[in-house]
Amino acid sequence: MQPVWRDATVAVVRCGGYGRDEVDAAVSRAIDLIGGMGRFVAPKELVLLKPNLLQGQEPERCVTTHPAVVAAVARLLVGHGCQVVIGDSPGAGIVYNEANLRRAYTRAGYAMVAEETGAVLNYDTGYQTVSYPEGAVMKQFSIITPAVAADAIVVVSKAKTHMWTRMTGAAKNLFGLIPGLEKPVFHFRFQDEYAFGRMLVDLNECMRPRLQVVDAVMAMEGDGPQAGSPRKVGVILAGSDPAAVDTVLARLIGMDPLEIGTIRSAAARGLIDPATVRTVGDDPADLAVPDFKKPSTYTGGRAGPWRRVVLAVTQRFGKTYAPRPGVVGEACIGCGKCERICPVHAVTVTEGRATIDLSRCIRCYCCHEICTEHAIALSRSLAGRLLAYLLG
Repeated sequence: MQPVWRDATVAVVRCGGYGRDEVDAAVSRAIDLIGGMGRFVAPKELVLLKPNLLQGQEPERCVTTHPAVVAAVARLLVGHGCQVVIGDSPGAGIVYNEANLRRAYTRAGYAMVAEETGAVLNYDTGYQTVSYPEGAVMKQFSIITPAVAADAIVVVSKAKTHMWTRMTGAAKNLFGLIPGLEKPVFHFRFQDEYAFGRMLVDLNECMRPRLQVVDAVMAMEGDGPQAGSPRKVGVILAGSDPAAVDTVLARLIGMDPLEIGTIRSAAARGLIDPATVRTVGDDPADLAVPDFKKPSTYTGGRAGPWRRVVLAVTQRFGKTYAPRPGVVGEACIGCGKCERICPVHAVTVTEGRATIDLSRCIRCYCCHEICTEHAIALSRSLAGRLLAYLLG
């Protein structure tokens, strides 16, 4: 069927918790408000249902898409006559193999989702090269096999702050289609968050998911995408355009949409104008959380000419301003995930403990993102603290 694309309408539906009946009703209403499931997929199509798995964590930690939301979307797809495969490639510090997938699916609650809904879990760890000659910064991608094989992709993301991209929602979630240990290559190549955003727009344009659903019932604030804290927003979002969906999400958590690299890149290409994004359903103003805690790397907020001068300084001397990762010795278990994920080989593990060479570190925070033990702490130098104070 002809995919829906470039529709800047986003459904906003209140959802106060993760009880099955409430989530099913909210997800169903959200999708109905934008045309119903039949607008996005056809019966008998093979659909990849793509959650935010990261590396598999218990649902209450708000690291992964809650299984109740994944199950609600899966039930609608199966009920529409689709074949549903749940799949993702865990974070780049995790080897992409069947054993790790099984562990991640079980911890995130997706094994139970498959049993309950009739969906199947993906264990195919192959990947293929997908050409995208129209790309602005990428002409081809390595994509996990279940995404290439699918007739349609439906993304079910988790609303979280992000140390590197400020926010992760619809567009950023598609990075999980890149096989695990290939992800660091992208962090090395696109070391600026906005350059990284341009790559993510290419990825979304290349793969063109049919439908986006965002779990913002309980979101993550602070130093996400793994080390932040749960915060209730109480919302399910749905739409077809990832930039439009992320625009609404950014406003809900108190961010300017154009601060987000993917939205800024999409707007620069003429793919979206955030001012024209239309919402249906509940009023976002009634659900917004303006004091949502931003990541410690966040530079948004106060405006004015003096702040623009300071921002220019921080862009010129980025490593001075940016928080530095450091190892919390008593927490480090020497698992090696940080060493595997580092795109510039600044992390080494010797005698059961990681060390970080800050002279090589590019401040991508992949080590912080992947560490389940919270053994990577962030701190600023004196000059960095001064710049942070001036930025407000």
